[in-house]
Amino acid sequence: MIIINDEDYIAEGFARKCYLHPDNNQLCIKIGKPEVEEVHLYKEIKYYEKISKKDKNKFDYPFYAMYHGTVDTNYGEGFVYDLVKDETTLKISKTLLDYLLMDDSPFSDDQLFEAVQRLKHQMIKHRVFVGDCRARNICCQVLKDGSIQLVIIDGIGHRDFLPLADWFGYFAKKKVERRLVKSRLQSIEAQREYIKEVRIQYDTTP
Repeated sequence: MIIINDEDYIAEGFARKCYLHPDNNQLCIKIGKPEVEEVHLYKEIKYYEKISKKDKNKFDYPFYAMYHGTVDTNYGEGFVYDLVKDETTLKISKTLLDYLLMDDSPFSDDQLFEAVQRLKHQMIKHRVFVGDCRARNICCQVLKDGSIQLVIIDGIGHRDFLPLADWFGYFAKKKVERRLVKSRLQSIEAQREYIKEVRIQYDTTP
């Protein structure tokens, strides 16, 4: 059994909490929250198993965090993933949301949008789909040369009964584009406006 401590905590989403793997600092462990149904947690895992046979050597870069199976922890079953780190500092990469909230981001909107377009191209080319493309589910990894690339860390998968997008490039392109629009990531301006709307709604919720 792997023992996770409070100091291993990294962040959390709606369904899971993320911790640094105590035995391997290149990995993280995600633990499902008690109130989340188990079937929801395994939807993403089934999709990872589905795409596990893809030839990753054909990727321009690793554009989603790889899944490495389950482990037993003191918090229950854990799901192990790559931990995305900046090459410049070896620190855990910030999310795209973090950079969009900065007043003095080191990256311009043009740089961020170019990275989004590269991520979009990879998803279409390799037919890997994300149910929730919002900025909080994407890490902005800083490379040694100071450039950036976006890595999906959550929300991967789809539930199409007839998965035409898995088979045909035309439908893959349409699906990725629809997801980006639905998640308001068709432009940096749209995503930033969405973030403002969510924050206002959160601040005014009783």
